[in-house]
Amino acid sequence: MAITEQFTEQCSSAPISALEVQRWVVALSGGLDSIVILDLAQRALVKAGVPVVALHVNHQLQSAANDWQQFCQQQCLQRNIPLHSFSISANGSSEQQLRDARYQCFENFLQPGDCLLLGHHADDQAETILFRLVRGAGGKGLAGMPQLRRLAAGYLFRPLLQIPKDVLQQYAQQNQLEWVDDPSNDCLDYDRNYIRHRVLAPIAQHWPKAAAQMGISAALLDAEQKILADYLAVDVAAISSANSMDLNLWHTFEQQKGLALLRHWLVETTARSVSRKELQRIVKDVINSSRDANGYCQLGAYKVRRYQQRLYLLDDSIQVQPWPQLLPATCTYATSHGVFNWHPADSGIEFIEGMYLSSSRPGLRVTAINRPAKKFTKIMQQQHIPPWLRDDWPLLMYADQLVAIPGVCICQGWLKQGQNKSYFSLDWQPL
Repeated sequence: MAITEQFTEQCSSAPISALEVQRWVVALSGGLDSIVILDLAQRALVKAGVPVVALHVNHQLQSAANDWQQFCQQQCLQRNIPLHSFSISANGSSEQQLRDARYQCFENFLQPGDCLLLGHHADDQAETILFRLVRGAGGKGLAGMPQLRRLAAGYLFRPLLQIPKDVLQQYAQQNQLEWVDDPSNDCLDYDRNYIRHRVLAPIAQHWPKAAAQMGISAALLDAEQKILADYLAVDVAAISSANSMDLNLWHTFEQQKGLALLRHWLVETTARSVSRKELQRIVKDVINSSRDANGYCQLGAYKVRRYQQRLYLLDDSIQVQPWPQLLPATCTYATSHGVFNWHPADSGIEFIEGMYLSSSRPGLRVTAINRPAKKFTKIMQQQHIPPWLRDDWPLLMYADQLVAIPGVCICQGWLKQGQNKSYFSLDWQPL
């Protein structure tokens, strides 16, 4: 099957059709792989009627970086494909730092309905497998790069992942395509370049189909990982919620399965990979730590913390929003850290114009209905509410009086009963 037909078949396959792609985004560096995928997109996708745009990331590390950007602009103009170029500065020049900076740019650009096309091919997949093998990866890592996955608001897709590089070169030569060669691709200081030139090249000389066969192994491992994920998901659902896990239940599992469940929960919740070292650190420094609530591990943009035999996963990227000054007679108020519901009910609090939400303050004392006065922190402890949630927990106020702590208690004197009154219930669901 010709490469054009393979590309078209991949982009119209059932998994991709189910996404209802509204815009194709070609990651365009100007190199051979990205130029081939740009040309294929122009031939196969533009005619299909779905918009196609290209995205170029200029790392500004090479003296010719601006020339490459201009070259990409010319290639897009020839094909009537809009180009979006971004100049960025990575926090260093290592392979991982450059990749992180590039992918952050991708994530910032993608919108709902977007599908980002990357030009990774079978040789790239073989390099990835070898690289992960020497780093001690498990089955998930040795499954290689996924062909399709979520990326920010959109999706990332590698339609050429099963096609060898020499096929791409033949296509480019037959169609008289132009591309740029990055001299850094020959620098053996980079791990991937060393694997490409000193490891994979000799293997391919002896076994010409080695890259394709390694790709088959990766696909088999990926299929097994999906079966394993389905198996683990049943138990994960039984011991966890969206952002917390019951450690008492987790400890009932045999050690290796417990670790697999923990990794699955972390990966599914954060949408990022979790290394063996990260997993070991979470078990040692958080789960098995003698310090409750204070110890934590950073996992990308997330913190992993423990409180009273529950493990919590907190998104540090969430910016806390201020509470509204005045409450309407009924509302559902969604914030960056939870959802507040305030609606009519048969019994509850009588609405008084001027009520508002506020955050906790030092030394606050609470007199709940039929309970002695206690410190706010003591009441929250008794409700098993983690310390990091308390400062942002909404308080229902009137003037300087505490009316209620949503989801916890109503204060003395504020629970009304009678007829011809508008009574309200309130609830707070922290994220």
